[in-house]
Amino acid sequence: MKVISGAPRFIGSPSVRARRRLSKKISENCIVTFSINFSRIHLEQALTAKQLRVIVIIRITLMLGISFYYFVVLLLYSMFNPDSFGKQDTSLMDVLSVAHAMFTLVAATTAFYLSSLQLRPERLTEQSDIQTPEEAALYAVGLYRASSLLLMAPIEGASFFGAVICMIGVQNGTIEFYPMYWLNAASTVLLILVGIMTFPTRERVLKTLESAFVQR
Repeated sequence: MKVISGAPRFIGSPSVRARRRLSKKISENCIVTFSINFSRIHLEQALTAKQLRVIVIIRITLMLGISFYYFVVLLLYSMFNPDSFGKQDTSLMDVLSVAHAMFTLVAATTAFYLSSLQLRPERLTEQSDIQTPEEAALYAVGLYRASSLLLMAPIEGASFFGAVICMIGVQNGTIEFYPMYWLNAASTVLLILVGIMTFPTRERVLKTLESAFVQR
């Protein structure tokens, strides 16, 4: 009898490798099937009136919040009648205005990036717990809601920052003598424009989701 000496050599089990290849093929097949079966009809069923109402209420609330704040600012501006202001006040307003401009630029860029990130097909395919097209469509509606919020929230923050600067200008009197500081309201104008141009009507939501997730 011939005895083979030396330490045994362990090689990866063929059965393990086979199971991994089979699992990978099953995952790929599931993704393909999911993409074929996912259609606008599923989106129309998932986007109920209640779902759309929540998205619309969030959008309107974000737009009205900053509008009411500026209403208070303008009301105080009409009541104040400053006689003078200090040099430190203008220096403060200059610094805040520059900071606001930079913040608005970063916030707007971040908002559009994060919003588009939610509407990538990978956001659906990476969800292993989604088993049916109906579940996928419902999840897609949730992604749109998150996308809508992320589009507005960063710009909303910049808008409130600009509104606070305008309030400071009203209180220290600089905005009365230097109306250019009202330019800090530009971020609010941007917020309102974005809110109106991308307002979530039912047809707009469906078209956005269809172009993002439905493969033709």
